[in-house]
Amino acid sequence: MQLILHVGAHGTDGGQFARWISDNRPIFAQRGAVAPPPRLFLSRLSEALDTGRDADPLDREEGLLRGLGASGARRWMMVSAPGLLGGVTDVIAPEGFYVKDVARRLFGVRSLFPRSKVTVLVSVRRPSAVIPAMLPLDPDAVADLLPKLSSETLPWARLIGLIRQEMPQAQIVAWRHEDLADLWPDVLSRFVGPERPIARNGLLEFAAIGLNEEARVRLKKYLEVSPPATAGQWRQVARVFGDRYGRDTPADPTAGLPGWVQVELARLDRGYETEWTDIAGLAGITALTANR
Repeated sequence: MQLILHVGAHGTDGGQFARWISDNRPIFAQRGAVAPPPRLFLSRLSEALDTGRDADPLDREEGLLRGLGASGARRWMMVSAPGLLGGVTDVIAPEGFYVKDVARRLFGVRSLFPRSKVTVLVSVRRPSAVIPAMLPLDPDAVADLLPKLSSETLPWARLIGLIRQEMPQAQIVAWRHEDLADLWPDVLSRFVGPERPIARNGLLEFAAIGLNEEARVRLKKYLEVSPPATAGQWRQVARVFGDRYGRDTPADPTAGLPGWVQVELARLDRGYETEWTDIAGLAGITALTANR
C-alpha cells in the first residue's frame, strides 16, 4: 500500500487539497486509488486503535485498509487530514505549539500501517498568517495562550523533526505555504506519483492563487477554451495572467488584533524567515523550494 498523507497544518491551505482530492475521487478510483474523506479516515483510525489494540498488527492493518476501501488491486490511498495531529484548540495549548498529544498520534499512525509505504506531506506558514486563524476570539484566551510561543520562532522545525522521529520509515515532504503559487504542481505530483498525470478538476483554484479578481476571471475564460496539457503549463499561463492583469493584495490577518499581539507576531515572523533553512537541513526531509 502506498499511503499519501497530507497532515496540514491548520491555518495553511484551508482545505484546498482535500477539495481537489474530493473533486477527483471518481478519477482516482478509475486509476485504482482510494481517496477516503478525511472524517472517515480519522474515525477508522480511532476505531482501529481503540478496538484492535490486541490484534495482530498486520491483520489490523489489512482490516483497516479494507474498511477504507483499499482492497484487491487498490493499493494506493491519499488523504488530506490536518486533524490527524489534533484539533485547532489543541495546536496552541499550555503544552506549546503542536505539542499536545502529537507524538502519541504519530505513533498510532505508524503502528496502524506497519507494511504500508507512507509519504507525509506537511506545509508551514508565516506566524502572522497562521496564528490569527487559530486563536480563539476570547481576548482573555489570546492573552493566556500567545505567551506559550515564547521562542523566536514557531517550532515548525521541531514539529517536522517529531514526525521524522515517530515515523522513521516515512518519506516526509515539506514546503512553505507562501510558495504554493509556484509549487502546487510539484505538491500535487507527490499525491499521484511522478508517473501519473495530475487530475484536472479543481486545478483552477490552484492556478489562480494570488491573482486579483480580473486576472482570475480572464484566466478562467481562457482555460475553458484552451486548457493546457499539464499542471506545469497551467502554472505558466497563470503567471502570464498575473503579470498582465495584476495580483491580489492580501488583507492583513493581524488587523483588529491588540497591538501587543501584532508585535509578538511580527517578532515570530522574523524568526520564520530563518527557520525554513533549519527545516530544509533536517536529515530525511525533502524541502520543496520555489524557483524565483
